[in-house]
Amino acid sequence: MNADQLDLASIRRARRLVVTIEGMWCAGCAMAVERIIQRIPGVSFASTSFAGGSALVTWENDDFDPRRIFERVAKLGYRVSPLIEVDQMEQRIDEQSRKVWVRLAVALFFGMWSMLGSIMLYVDPVIAQSAAGWWIAVAAVISAIPVLTYSAWAFYLAGWRTLKAGVPGMDALISFGVLAATGLSVWQVARGSADIYIDTATMLVTFLLCGRLIELHARRRNSAAVNALRQAVPETVRRLRSDGTSEEIRAADLEVGESVQIRAGERIAVDGTVLDGESEVDRAIVSGEARPLAIAPGAVVEAGSINLSCQITVRADVAYGDRFVDRIGVRMLELSGAKSTVALQAERFARWLVPTAVGLSAVAFAYGYGTTGDVAEAALRALSVLVAACPCAVGLALPLAYATATGTAARQGIMFRDPASMEALAGAREMLFDKTGTLTSGKLEVEEVISERFSRHRLLRFAAQAEAGIAHPIADAINRAADAATQTDGPGHTTRYARGSIWRAADAADNVMVGAVSWLREQGVGIPAEVSEGNPGATPVGVARNGEWLGLILLRDALRPGAIQAADTLRNAGVKLALATGDHADAASVVASAIGLQPNRVYAGCLPEDKVTHVNNAEKPVVFVGDGVNDALALAAADCGIAVQGASAPAVATAGVVIADGGFTGVTSAWHLSRRTLQIVRQNLVFSVIYNAAILSFAATGAVPPVAAAIAMLVSSLSVVANSARLTHSPVARVAPVGAPAHG
Repeated sequence: MNADQLDLASIRRARRLVVTIEGMWCAGCAMAVERIIQRIPGVSFASTSFAGGSALVTWENDDFDPRRIFERVAKLGYRVSPLIEVDQMEQRIDEQSRKVWVRLAVALFFGMWSMLGSIMLYVDPVIAQSAAGWWIAVAAVISAIPVLTYSAWAFYLAGWRTLKAGVPGMDALISFGVLAATGLSVWQVARGSADIYIDTATMLVTFLLCGRLIELHARRRNSAAVNALRQAVPETVRRLRSDGTSEEIRAADLEVGESVQIRAGERIAVDGTVLDGESEVDRAIVSGEARPLAIAPGAVVEAGSINLSCQITVRADVAYGDRFVDRIGVRMLELSGAKSTVALQAERFARWLVPTAVGLSAVAFAYGYGTTGDVAEAALRALSVLVAACPCAVGLALPLAYATATGTAARQGIMFRDPASMEALAGAREMLFDKTGTLTSGKLEVEEVISERFSRHRLLRFAAQAEAGIAHPIADAINRAADAATQTDGPGHTTRYARGSIWRAADAADNVMVGAVSWLREQGVGIPAEVSEGNPGATPVGVARNGEWLGLILLRDALRPGAIQAADTLRNAGVKLALATGDHADAASVVASAIGLQPNRVYAGCLPEDKVTHVNNAEKPVVFVGDGVNDALALAAADCGIAVQGASAPAVATAGVVIADGGFTGVTSAWHLSRRTLQIVRQNLVFSVIYNAAILSFAATGAVPPVAAAIAMLVSSLSVVANSARLTHSPVARVAPVGAPAHG
């Protein structure tokens, strides 16, 4: 992107910039870009997300020149562009994934032959010392060339860029290790020896390419989340002309101030003000609330809401791209892509190991030359140090355990999307729940029928008669509760109004009215003085026949099975629980009481940004459990977002953990498995760090010959594989307090 094309004056005033960073290969690339931007004078905050492929930059002064950001990032070898469309982002990620798959295929095929030759030399010392062994070593080195050039090229490039940025991490260390193992192998072959270590290099490249595919999958998930959010809103609108006729156009072409028609049952595509008509809307995309909201001229509606009852006319108040749902999409890009703490620890270890290994290698060369006077012997000792430093076990510790746990979880109906989410869930200190559709089923159910004259069955029969054929949450609940075989008393028709409906017999001799108590009163129905609007959190629906009051139906959103048990399990383990919902306080308090939450742990009436605020204020690591479009921001902002069974497409695409089967108990199952996985990952890392520290010390003194260092490296990698394999068996974990060792 050319910085001259930007409205620099507007960007300076906003003091923030969100852009796409093109060319990032891994999380290390994102760290390098972030560090370069942070070093620009005047920048107050910079966050680069590899998963989102984006960067957020803020500054304090109006005279800051945003062009500096483009210049610095370009010098590092990446390209800055405006936030690209979701389709274009997905195409680029898919193209990058295809390239990685090709590199991986090359690494597997040629690495297999290289590994086969190396194994033959390892297991049979007689062959290794013969002329045939030397030719086998030559063939193994030649077979590895495609792996060490084509397959590993992106690692070299990323390592060089992170070195330039002053944040050398795993890519730089991997590059050193691969090149060291290759150089030592070539050196040995040139000397007529068959002691090669080329298999170390090919194995490392192969496993790390698998890790890159996992990271690209996380990026693809993030773009899918934004795309799913877009699909929740219609792409076309019915615009009203000045002569009263209408035409269908793209929502993107609608101008601010123009009016659109929204028919009953349609999803609204604009943020605006109701000009004509009364109806009810489902605002679940904004608030998550199950109960419909009555609207009239002057009311404000948001894109994505569903018009339930009658046709309305709405004036567009904001432009396409600035709607509520559009702003959520941008915020999702800003909030996504949390880095795993364990992965960052591995990066920090790699950052420390790079200069240490190079320094020890130089010391080993000097010491070897000083004591033996043999340049070849000194070079062999120096290269042995670099081979010993090759972080095979460190590189495998996280992705291997994660991949094993992911397969185990999938068999239980749980999908882990990235290691960072799994790690955050394992160490969760606080967990926030959405209410509607998460703790509850998201569907209204008939809780109680109150009538002095009629039985429950009889009153529901009258109500179902008036609600037959109506697509509305209340109508659905009543029809499910009523006996479908006795819903009609002869021919007639139903008229739907904003706050109720009326069934009239064909001969006009009979009618049934169902709706809000206040609406029935407006229709002339005499409401008994003792009639209550219902219990807190319940939705009351009145029923009348021929103008005579019959009774009251109370509906409520019921708790999901397993919700109370899951809350008890987490609370007993020391996890703090809270409720963050867009519903009214009365409905929220009923659910909170059922799962044992105190009133001060209930946040009602929350908009999506309010949920993000509560997530940010919670004790870290924080987990958010939700299901709706309105939960997408909080799911992205949390250290771990969990989408429960039956969640909306945007929630599923955004969450780091998806419960596909098993109901709400899947939340605690995922929590148990993540804690066990993290324990094994830490065991792997601790062993890997101890190994690297010990082997480097011995290799620097010459006590460990290159072949022993390579074998020790292989053994350390196999130990990581064996330890991670324990995750294929997932016993039911004991509940232990947070901070205590997880059950292994």
